[in-house]
Amino acid sequence: MGERWLFNLAALVVVIAGIKSASTIIVMLLVALFIALISAPLTVGLQRRGVPTTLSVLIVLSLLLAVIVGVSAVIGGSVNAFSAAAPIYEARLNDRLDSIWLLAASYDIPIDGKQLSQLINTTGVFTLVSNLLTALGSLLTNGFLILLIVVFILTEAASMPEKVRIAFRREGQEPFVAFAQFMTHLNKYLAIKTLIGAITGVGITFYLLAEGIDFPFVLGLLAFLLNYIPTLGSILAALPAITLAFLEFGLGSAGMTSLAYVFVNIGLGQVIEPRLQGRGLGLSPMVVFLSLIFWGWLLGIVGILLAIPLTMTAKLAFEESPRYYWLAILLGPERPNRGLLKKNSK
Repeated sequence: MGERWLFNLAALVVVIAGIKSASTIIVMLLVALFIALISAPLTVGLQRRGVPTTLSVLIVLSLLLAVIVGVSAVIGGSVNAFSAAAPIYEARLNDRLDSIWLLAASYDIPIDGKQLSQLINTTGVFTLVSNLLTALGSLLTNGFLILLIVVFILTEAASMPEKVRIAFRREGQEPFVAFAQFMTHLNKYLAIKTLIGAITGVGITFYLLAEGIDFPFVLGLLAFLLNYIPTLGSILAALPAITLAFLEFGLGSAGMTSLAYVFVNIGLGQVIEPRLQGRGLGLSPMVVFLSLIFWGWLLGIVGILLAIPLTMTAKLAFEESPRYYWLAILLGPERPNRGLLKKNSK
């Protein structure tokens, strides 16, 4: 028994080392797979309405191309703009801190200006945004190959259930049923998460445009992407916007921007999304944190964005396996899904 565990552990280490060494290709394949999973329901829906397979794939491909062109335009004009604006923001930061120091001095509040400058440093926030945009930009350079992979996956999407049914016919229907349920839950999770993220990004963009804060489209894109990371993603997405609001318009605007992010994320992420997804469909905070560290180390900064969808995929797969359902419970939220417990107690 011990030798078997050691063998499995050694195999796992070899697999992880292989993924690490081929992270560039793995990231591209994973992005293509998740895009295909999000797009598959639309393609299958068009085919069920009588649209030929080729035409339905072309329609979805056109929509994806429009999205990629828009994202590329936003990213392409923002990386250099962020770098060029850094000295201006540093000067504004010093002015804001001087105003805070004078206000505190008028009320006899002891504040060290140098310590305050070291405490409030915008360099880390803008570096994080620049690194993320650079990583996305490098990923988009392989956009043609990613779309090509997506096209092949979507072409096979409609016939895949029948292939799986035939493949497992000799072994009974249980493997196919488990696979079908897994794919249904995964498609639902990704579709709802993407929809909520898109609404979040659009809402944040309109608010920032109304307030006149710089880089509204970049910050809206950031809110959309980081929405895949529960709780922590919302905080990371809000930091650049709040910082820019403070540098441009002062504490009042920073406070209003904070309230806008809280309102949008609580309304969508804590009220609407749980009702659509189901309250048992989630991950524990510790698993979220550890998955961000692990996938970020394994696949780079894009791995951080893919961390929660990948971990959630594993959890959904474990839910459909009687042998590994206990792992799904351990990965899940503080209060496990009662339906899951009842299903696996039989």
